[in-house]
Amino acid sequence: MNKEALNNIRLGIFVITGTVLLIIGLYLIGSNRNIFGKTFTVYATFRDVNGLLNGNNVRFAGIKVGTVDKVEIVNDTTVKVKMTIEKKMLQVIKKNSMVSIGTDGLMGDKLINIEAGTPDAAFIEEGDELASIPSLNMDEMLRTLDITNKNVAIISTNLKNITQNISEGRGTLYTVLNDTTIAAQLRHTLKNIDVVSNNILQISADLNAVVSEAKNGKGLLGTLVKDTVMTGDLGNAIKEIKTAGEQINTSAGELKIILNKVNTGSGTISTLINDTASANNLKRSLVNIDSSAQKLPALMEALKHNFLFKAYFKKQEKQNKK
Repeated sequence: MNKEALNNIRLGIFVITGTVLLIIGLYLIGSNRNIFGKTFTVYATFRDVNGLLNGNNVRFAGIKVGTVDKVEIVNDTTVKVKMTIEKKMLQVIKKNSMVSIGTDGLMGDKLINIEAGTPDAAFIEEGDELASIPSLNMDEMLRTLDITNKNVAIISTNLKNITQNISEGRGTLYTVLNDTTIAAQLRHTLKNIDVVSNNILQISADLNAVVSEAKNGKGLLGTLVKDTVMTGDLGNAIKEIKTAGEQINTSAGELKIILNKVNTGSGTISTLINDTASANNLKRSLVNIDSSAQKLPALMEALKHNFLFKAYFKKQEKQNKK
């Protein structure tokens, strides 16, 4: 065999070997990406995918079951993710399963985790959309952690100043801790609070006793509650008080009318009060009556000695003596 034919054979073997290796490599890559297996498509919507890319893994219970096929921005607050899942998972994943974005290790690639749904839920179907769990934003967490660290530093500084003031004998807290007078006053206050608390408990016990007696018909309150006769008497008394009040109101109205007449100059009383002429006449009449009353004894004495009435008065004296 000549040299040219040998080279052609070697070239053929090399080409065939390379082709076989290429086919095997493509198969392995396609198998890893579910190119040659039976798959179905599901969707999920996120607000932020945190760097999720096409080709990233999809896991269920920690096992790779598919890949991310497409990441599409719908609007400024919505990102839709298309996932290609192995068809055998149709009998495993439920419609109420939740999806979240995680990482493969601490600083690894992003991936999608599918959480198991409830046992009574239906199985997922082609084209379904699963509910998503908001993912954690590491940048936002770092910013929050930075703010927290600053706040801790401020609190630490303030605490250091407080402890320094206490150790150096400055500030109110040092006074409270070391002033025995304040401690005594605090103990006295606590004792007073204890006394007040005991009094409240005693009042509560007394009130419970009164209520218990009232329920059992004992005591004045119990009698008022249980005794229907006393209740009736009390009702009658209230009615009588109400009637007396109505009568007082009526009398007050009549008195008001009389006073109005007096103020307006109507009636005899108004004349006596407001008419000065009538008042003067009344005064003169009272003076005349008084004068006549003073003269009456003398007149009676004169009548006793008069011969016309002398016999009459003697007869009256005899009857009075008997």
